[in-house]
Amino acid sequence: MRVYKCLEQRSGGSLLTVLARSFLVVLIALNIVAFVAQTLPHPNPRLDVWLGALLGFSITVFALEFVLRIWVAPLHPEGLYTDPLRGRLRFVLSPLMLADLVALLPLLLGPVAVLDLRFMRVVRLLWYLKVTRHLPAIGTLGRVLKRERRTLLAIMLIMFTMLFIASSLVYLLEHERQPERFASIPHAMWWGMATVTTVGYGDVVPVSTMGRVLGVIIMLLGVGTFALPAGVLASAFSEERKRRDFMLTWDLVAQVPLFSALHATEIAEITQLLRPVEVMANEVIFHKDDVADSMYFIVSGELEVELPQHPRRLQASEYFGELGLLYHRPRTATVIAMSRAELLELDAKDLHRLFERKPKLHDQIMQEAERRLANDRANDRTGTTE
Repeated sequence: MRVYKCLEQRSGGSLLTVLARSFLVVLIALNIVAFVAQTLPHPNPRLDVWLGALLGFSITVFALEFVLRIWVAPLHPEGLYTDPLRGRLRFVLSPLMLADLVALLPLLLGPVAVLDLRFMRVVRLLWYLKVTRHLPAIGTLGRVLKRERRTLLAIMLIMFTMLFIASSLVYLLEHERQPERFASIPHAMWWGMATVTTVGYGDVVPVSTMGRVLGVIIMLLGVGTFALPAGVLASAFSEERKRRDFMLTWDLVAQVPLFSALHATEIAEITQLLRPVEVMANEVIFHKDDVADSMYFIVSGELEVELPQHPRRLQASEYFGELGLLYHRPRTATVIAMSRAELLELDAKDLHRLFERKPKLHDQIMQEAERRLANDRANDRTGTTE
């Protein structure tokens, strides 16, 4: 499971996961830079040695990564590759794995191949696709494109229709005056594409009055048409971010024992009360003996609880202060941010307003809180962070 998280987890995770993901991204970037450097007109022999060493090291690392991904494929959370043999084969045939395989095979077979495969080094550019595994933003882009594919397809259809109409009309208007430049509708499509996209290269231009009027109309329509996908994508990105933030906060709230027995809609109502809080390194969240009137969820960063015997570290996805939220009792420890951290604060006043609207929710949470307090007293637990 640890290997799976290091390879497949896109964001967050343990320090080892972050380091592994960062190492692979840096290695991919270095190979792209090396590919560009090899095209320089005056190569440096010493540079060639270093680039060759980087290539050999990268092949080893990426081949090992390829094998490990196949090995941990059955651990996929959605259960897509659970079968030990067929599941792994299905995983290898996925688009990203096929791209990895195509990028590796020519380089691995190059030294023993009969044919000269040096020209196949261009497939190293496929390694750039591996970045999509490690950058959450690219994954978000993929989800947005997939969700809005029908809308974007309809917009592309409109664009191609406009291109065809513009090219056909300019052919009819300009063919007699410029038979070489507008020899056919396919020839006219070069002017149509440059005009619809408002690029305007200027190598092919209409000379008739009606042709120029048509050009102005197509330019204006092109500006409006190309604004459509930008608006669709901007709106879709905003919705995707709201959905991601909601799922993150929903999971954080659901992990708290006090709220774990609540229905999904009730947890969603509590998430609406959360307020983002950003703290800097060495900043005190609260001191010991302060009145506890809120609880916190850790989105990112690391905090330390100053306990009498052994300080306790809190990391992302953890929470503290849940009982103090209900009983307003003094804090039993000081909590300090060890690094820059993003928190979500649930204020007691906001929660009690929700309780006033939903008494059953109040009773359910208080019963769970009483049960936890009884267990704490029975086990004589110390060092809480309430």
